[in-house]
Amino acid sequence: MKYFFNRLTLKFKLISLFFLVFTLSAIAENVYIIQLVNNEYLQTSRQRVENIAKIISSSNNTIESIQTPTFENLALLQNETEKIRRLTQVDFVVVFNMQGVRLSHPDKSKIGLSIVGGDEHRALKGESYTSIAKGTLGNSVRAFSPIYNDEHQQIGAVLVGQTLQKINQLASRTSQSIWLSLFASLVVAVILSLLLSRNIKKILYGLEPTEMAHLFEERDAIIRTVKEGIVVINREGYITQINNEAKRILRINSNKEDVIGEQIVDVIPNTRLHDVMVSGIAEYDCEQNINGVVILTNRVPLLVNGSLVGAIASFRDMTEMRQLAENLTGVNRYADALRSQSHEFNNKLHVIYGLAFNNNKQELIDYLEEIIGNQQAESKLVTQAIKDPIISGFLNSKFSRARELGVSLLFNINGELSPITDISITHSLITILGNLIDNSLDAVQFLDNKQINVNLEINNDTLQIEVNDNGEGISDEDTQYIFQKGYSTKGNNRGIGLYLVLASIDELNGHIQLCDLSNKKGACFKVLLPLKAIYREKVTHG
Repeated sequence: MKYFFNRLTLKFKLISLFFLVFTLSAIAENVYIIQLVNNEYLQTSRQRVENIAKIISSSNNTIESIQTPTFENLALLQNETEKIRRLTQVDFVVVFNMQGVRLSHPDKSKIGLSIVGGDEHRALKGESYTSIAKGTLGNSVRAFSPIYNDEHQQIGAVLVGQTLQKINQLASRTSQSIWLSLFASLVVAVILSLLLSRNIKKILYGLEPTEMAHLFEERDAIIRTVKEGIVVINREGYITQINNEAKRILRINSNKEDVIGEQIVDVIPNTRLHDVMVSGIAEYDCEQNINGVVILTNRVPLLVNGSLVGAIASFRDMTEMRQLAENLTGVNRYADALRSQSHEFNNKLHVIYGLAFNNNKQELIDYLEEIIGNQQAESKLVTQAIKDPIISGFLNSKFSRARELGVSLLFNINGELSPITDISITHSLITILGNLIDNSLDAVQFLDNKQINVNLEINNDTLQIEVNDNGEGISDEDTQYIFQKGYSTKGNNRGIGLYLVLASIDELNGHIQLCDLSNKKGACFKVLLPLKAIYREKVTHG
């Protein structure tokens, strides 16, 4: 039954509802009104026949005709009562004597016969009253009035009556107009329901309520499951929608129901949603600090049919995005390192194959000793000081990349870097070292003498990283912009490396600066990282 009802269209539901309500109300109202009309007609008839009976009983002609019941007087009495009956439109006027014998009657054949109905006894005892009884004309409202002579002796009574059938006929004429008006109202209600349903369908874009409910449930499910925080406000600045991810990122402890309906400035003090709504200009990829959390947000005004109705903000935690970027950067760097090593290994295999094929044994031995000696020296230098296997392997891979590009890459490591337990911090260090070394490789690639020096110094509380090259260096004009996201002197779709370096250093509460090369050619970056931030499980964001 519920399934069938849900499948009905909105138009059919509205028409059915209006029809049912009006039909039930029409029946109830009509029954009530007809009952009132019948009672009113009955009460009016009682009063009217009572008044007529009193007038006839007090008439001198009536008294004279009863006191002297001659043929002429009785004929005059019959004529008078019939005249009064026709004028007053009552159904019967009967005059009878103290023996209950009719002296007048609308049906002349009933004159001289005893009155019927059984309700006349009180009238013969001098009482005036009304009653409902069945006479010769059927059930009637009957009024009795005694007749007295000049000596105040009762000599008879008058009976004036109105049949209930006639009263009901008069009442039914009134009820017909009531039925017609109610039917007209029902027609108007059906027409209005059609117009209303059409207007509602237009507002709902032609969708049925069940379809709207499904869309709302789907939208709510999407908002709940997306990995972005979403906040929506209306034109007055009140929050109309917020998902759980937004509450988690912004560290809002209230229930969702408690937040909805609140002013956005009370929940998120330094939001720019209201400004975006007022200006009508969207803002994309903006960094913002809210409740101590740095987020990357998009703020867009909401327009419906060209009218501004509010604004929406979607955002992500910058810390999580940086970690994701660092993970991707780390994977790319691992792939680059493996590709470089594979390329270098293949080249060496070709040389070894050529020497062996030509039976140049001594040259082959010398070549192998040189390769093994160089790689052992390089690997030994890094692995002895860098105990973290991931960072050690990554730095060793840079030797292969440098040899491939013809670059002299020198490492100077002072101290020992223990293994790091937090993989995200390992990725942050790889992001810092990898970007600085790759930038230096790019800077010297077109030089004849390509040199890069990497100095690592690990003391009791600080890891110091210094990377310098003999490239063209960085101009004073570019110095203030190099850490901005998207800024690059190398062309489009660049300018993310140093931005990620700075973000990773901030995550580790570190510091980066350009070194003073004392008028030497090239560029030099110096990074200071506190070891307490590297070797703890969770980093406190600065």
